[in-house]
Order: sequence, then structure tokens, then C-alpha cells
Amino acid sequence: MDLLEILKHLSIPRPNQSEALSETANYIKALLTNSGIPFVIQEFTLRPYMQLILGITAVLLAALLFLCIYKRWPVPALITALALPIILFVEFEGFVPLVTSIITRTGENIIINFNVPNPARELVFAAHYDSKTDFFDHIQRSRIYAFIPLAFILGLGLAIFTFFSKRNAMLRKKIVTTITLIIAGSLIVFWGLVFLGFGGYIFLPANQQSYGSVDDGASVAALLALSKDIKDGKVNIGHSNVTVVLTSGEEVTLQGADAYVKERFGRGSKPPLPTSMVNLELIGQNGTMTYWKKDGVFFIYYDADPELVSRLGKAWNSESGLVMESRERLTDDGQRFMAAGIPAVTISNSGLPGLGETAFHSTRDDLARIKIDNLKLMIGTLKRYIEGYNTR
Repeated sequence: MDLLEILKHLSIPRPNQSEALSETANYIKALLTNSGIPFVIQEFTLRPYMQLILGITAVLLAALLFLCIYKRWPVPALITALALPIILFVEFEGFVPLVTSIITRTGENIIINFNVPNPARELVFAAHYDSKTDFFDHIQRSRIYAFIPLAFILGLGLAIFTFFSKRNAMLRKKIVTTITLIIAGSLIVFWGLVFLGFGGYIFLPANQQSYGSVDDGASVAALLALSKDIKDGKVNIGHSNVTVVLTSGEEVTLQGADAYVKERFGRGSKPPLPTSMVNLELIGQNGTMTYWKKDGVFFIYYDADPELVSRLGKAWNSESGLVMESRERLTDDGQRFMAAGIPAVTISNSGLPGLGETAFHSTRDDLARIKIDNLKLMIGTLKRYIEGYNTR
């Protein structure tokens, strides 16, 4: 496959709320069809404005809490203070749509299966074909989000304080009331910043949309090329079934991977074969291969599987002569597999020298950031990783 030609087609803004996402899916399906690679489509209910809706919800609840504090309504204040963390936790960590299902569309996962007689295992590879543009970059957002637990505690503290101020005249003095309202007002400002992190993209013009070349177009291109080589017999998959999952909805909190995992593993069904998963994220840029030690969303993080780390490290070293490095933690599709008990790991390129882990979800994630030779090394590494299971 012509990697550069594929990347040119994938390097367009393709957020989940856009028709460009459907056009990208159609391009991938046509490419697979023309290459004779069999695939199936998994449709699922996609909530394209999930994070935007949660950001608006957070600001509205913060404003309602301010009103309850101002009016000294202790019970409504407590309910409001508890509602915010419950909604965010259930939506982000439980993957249950409490408020975000008001706008939906049909999402598509593209699934490629290569099955062998008498398989001993299943090797799953995944990447996402949607893109995202953010108001803040990853580093700026993480600095804001780090204060979310404190904001929860402050909101709950204000609600509890309202119970006491209702009964104690000292707590109703002007200076105390003023300080209390300042703190409550600061929470509105804070959740406003979180809203910009979640959904501030709505304020950005069309010419400032990310092309998603490295995040995650290059990973999709790599898995398409790997699939073509497997189909053409250029990879000895031995006794391994190989599954390639190209997801949408990753950039709106892993919705495609969540749908795939729930259908296959989420209803109490145990995989009939030992199954593991390698997720590709941010590959094809500068730097050596890296793996992420932990994978999560906000509060709960899972560890990368050590056996997969070891196998991939050896494959990378054999292919490139370089040593695989590690990074601390990331949010990506691997989290859904880990949460279901499937051994998984996410691999990337470090981006160094260069932009590293920064400047994604912005116009700087374009074709100029792609290093074709590095992308080919990663494809070769995946081939070696698969064939490594053939040796005892």
C-alpha cells in the first residue's frame, strides 16, 4: 500500500460530529474492498457532543450551586454538589450516558479478521480514525483537570457549610458570606475552564482544525498496510488469529472501543482463546518507540501488560536497533480492553527530537509531522511481534 497516499486522504479534520468522519470511513472501506481484505462493520450509538454536553452541564450545576449558597438552600446545595461528581464519574468512568445521549448519530467500527485453523490465541490491534481539535493543548488541559478533585471537595464543603450557616448567626456575617460567595463564584470560573477543555472547539474557526495526521491517521495507515501484508501472505501469523479494529468515537471518550469491547467481552462472555491487544496511538512521528505504563480516563488507571511490553520491546529492537522507552500515562482505546480484563498496551513514537507529546489536537498535527521511515519501522515491528509468537 502507498502509505503517503493513504495519509493524504486521512489527514483531514474528521471530528465525530462531522460528515468528514463518514467520508473517512467510506474511504477506508473502499480501500479494503479494492485490496481484497474482508471486513465487517459494527454500528453503535455515537454521542458526538459528549464532552461538550458534559462541559455545559458542569457550568450549569456550578451556577446552580452558587444560587443555592446565595439563597442558603442547604438540601438543594447538597444535591447539586453531589450531582456534578456523580454525573462526571458515571459518564467518564462508567461509560453510562446520563445526560449525553440527547444528541446521537450512528458510529462505525471497521473490523478486519484473519482467522487460522486451530488457533492458539487472538492478537488484536487497534487505532482510531476520528480526530479532534481542542481549545487547550494536552499540557494546558492536564493542568486544569488536575484541580477537578479539589473542585468537587470545595463544592461539597460549601453545601455542608450552608447547613451550618442556616443555624448559626456568626456564619451569616457579611464578611463570611462574601468569602463564601467568592469561593462559589470561583468554582463557576473553574468549571468554565473545564468546559473550554471539554468543548471549547466550538469557538475555533474551520481553518484551525487539527488534521489528525499523527493522532491517529498514521496508526490507521500502519494497520491498513499490515492487513494488506497479512492478506498477501507476507506475514506468517502461525497459530494466531489476528483482528484489526479501526474505531471511531475515540476522541469523545473511547466510545467505539467501548462498543466493541461490550459486544465481545462485556456481557460476561470470556474470550474462547487467550486474547491480547496492542493499541497504536501517536505513531509515525520522530523518535523511538515508547509504551505507556498506565491507561485511564480521569480517576481509574490500568497497568500495561508486562509480557506484551517485553515482546514489543524485543520486536522493536530487532527491527530498528533502538531501545523502547516508556511514558507514564495516556487516555486511549486500550483502557476499555484493560477494564474488561484483556491484557493490553499502547505504543507510540516519542516525537523527540521535536514536539514530543505536545501540539496534538491542533493544526500542528499535520503531514509535515509524519516520518515515513519511522512509520515503516513500526509496521515492521508489528510483523516481528506477530511472528514472535511462532517461536517457542
